[in-house]
Amino acid sequence: MVDSERGSNKYVTIIIKAIFIFSLLGSLFHIFIAYNTSISVIQQRVFHLFLLMFVFYLYKLYDALQNKQKNIFFISLLALVTVIVGLYFLYNTSMTMMMQRGISGPNYLDVFMGVILIILVLDLTRRTVGLALTIIAILFIAFAVFGPYMPSTIAHKGYDISYITNYISWTMEGIFGTSIGASVSFVALYIIFGELLDTFGAGKFFIDIAYAMTGRMKGGPAEAAVVSSALMGSINGSAVANVVTTGTFTIPLMKKVGYKPDFAGAVEAVASTGGQLLPPVMGAAAFVMADMTGISYANIIIAAIIPGLLYYLSLGVSIYLEADKLGLKAESKEDLPDIKKVLKEGWYYALPIIMLIIALLGMGLSANYAAIFAIVVLLIVGCVKEIVVDKKFPVKKIVDALVNSVKTTIPVAMACACAGIVIGIVSMTGIGVKFTRIVFELSGGSLFLMLAMIMLACIVMGMGLPATAAYVIAATIGVPPLIEAGITPIAANMFVFYFAIISFITPPIAIAAYAASGIANSNSMKTGLQAFALGLSGFIIPYVYAYNPALLIIDTGVGETLYITVLTTAAVVLMAIAVSGWLRGQVPLLLRFILVISAILMFVQGNRIFDIAGLILGVITSIFIIIMNQKKYYKRQEISHD
Repeated sequence: MVDSERGSNKYVTIIIKAIFIFSLLGSLFHIFIAYNTSISVIQQRVFHLFLLMFVFYLYKLYDALQNKQKNIFFISLLALVTVIVGLYFLYNTSMTMMMQRGISGPNYLDVFMGVILIILVLDLTRRTVGLALTIIAILFIAFAVFGPYMPSTIAHKGYDISYITNYISWTMEGIFGTSIGASVSFVALYIIFGELLDTFGAGKFFIDIAYAMTGRMKGGPAEAAVVSSALMGSINGSAVANVVTTGTFTIPLMKKVGYKPDFAGAVEAVASTGGQLLPPVMGAAAFVMADMTGISYANIIIAAIIPGLLYYLSLGVSIYLEADKLGLKAESKEDLPDIKKVLKEGWYYALPIIMLIIALLGMGLSANYAAIFAIVVLLIVGCVKEIVVDKKFPVKKIVDALVNSVKTTIPVAMACACAGIVIGIVSMTGIGVKFTRIVFELSGGSLFLMLAMIMLACIVMGMGLPATAAYVIAATIGVPPLIEAGITPIAANMFVFYFAIISFITPPIAIAAYAASGIANSNSMKTGLQAFALGLSGFIIPYVYAYNPALLIIDTGVGETLYITVLTTAAVVLMAIAVSGWLRGQVPLLLRFILVISAILMFVQGNRIFDIAGLILGVITSIFIIIMNQKKYYKRQEISHD
């Protein structure tokens, strides 16, 4: 028995060392290829994917050994198969072999290895991301095979396994396409940046700053959740990770001051989800957008600034109204962090982010070079801080962050690879073109109906998926009809991106809300519905820039951007009041409906007369509500005194 345990411990030690070595190798590889082009693009993607797959199976093997599970042999076999298939792909994706395959086509072994790759991708996607994306990919593969038997509107000639496998596995149209390209080129670097930032203690600094800034407002802890989640979410790019990181601090605070558990969880879910819509980083999906569209990442950041801020404005107004409804008071100054002290002790954490923005927008560096630049600045700042404060060089912290970043990258990479299967099938079968035709026919040429249909499709297709996969699938299906309808490419992509992200707070599969409900000890469905209601006022924003791309700043005058920003700000506030049903008191249903109409008038028609009419109607209605509720308040006061 003792010998058996010693043997087991020996294997565990070996696995730990293997995880450490290959994870460190993975991080250094991503940093190396950011400035070195000696490795071909497809081989970069092959190495990236198979290394992450192998590291994942090492983690699973470690868990199996630790818990003495019975599937140790099976996991070991999968790890071995991953290595064999990976080496085969690495060798056969050299320029010479690719050209030869292009002339003679794939041989039987190529097809066999391609099938194994697809199975591995589907298996790891199921394990790391969940069943939803795996099922979608399988359905698309089935669609490629059984095309002739489909309804006439979507039918195609059908393809055999050999052709499908070659297209998906051995070209840059499928698994090794643009989505995995963004993962290897940009996403991994920004995950390294985020891990280093967190390792050096920036997370606590951002939360303290947010709480110090907003604590004196009504519903301060909830507003702090908004600010801190915006800051952290923009860097880590994961709604669920953001909920877990900031929510453990903000949700208990919200409950403490009087918010109901389901509302506290919903606030954190909506705030964390919005981090992917707010520059400067915006998560992995924004990098994929840049790679798929050819639009520079800097332009995507610029375009996302105003919509991202408006999203958080809508949430902030909704929180303030809820705090007023509950009669919550501001936090006392003594209970809040001292902002001067917080800034004095941690101002240097802001330097890497500031330098990242300067590198992207001021210096015009590409996303990967800007990431390297920011990482170098962060390492200098972090090392100086550790040497001065702790009197030691933080080698262990840096190495641990590099190792952890590979583990964090695995689900993103698998989502990108699996989404690549869907992209490949769409490209191969031409279903995207047919979907465009179907949307035009069902909408009857109405742009508003088309936008509404694509919004619903993006939300439904994005449910349960990671942000990257949700955007890729939504963009593959939804962008072509929008561009065909005359919407600019950047506005079309931002539209589907926005609603693919919103799926994180949309029941029945509102995964960010469900993660928050676990921390809040609330009912998950109630939290999901509350999160959806809180985010509802922000639904108007993508419609605005679909009709008025001036909101995205790109290729427009300052005056036009200011004009549409003022209108949209008013529309968002009016929608928040309408959804909340509160403005110094209860708002009757009829007046809430009028507020919604006034908000819609400001953007749907694209006509200045309707814009001004909507604004005036909204302002007059709001003033009337305030006066009406003020009179009710004084009347109640008189009755209570009598």
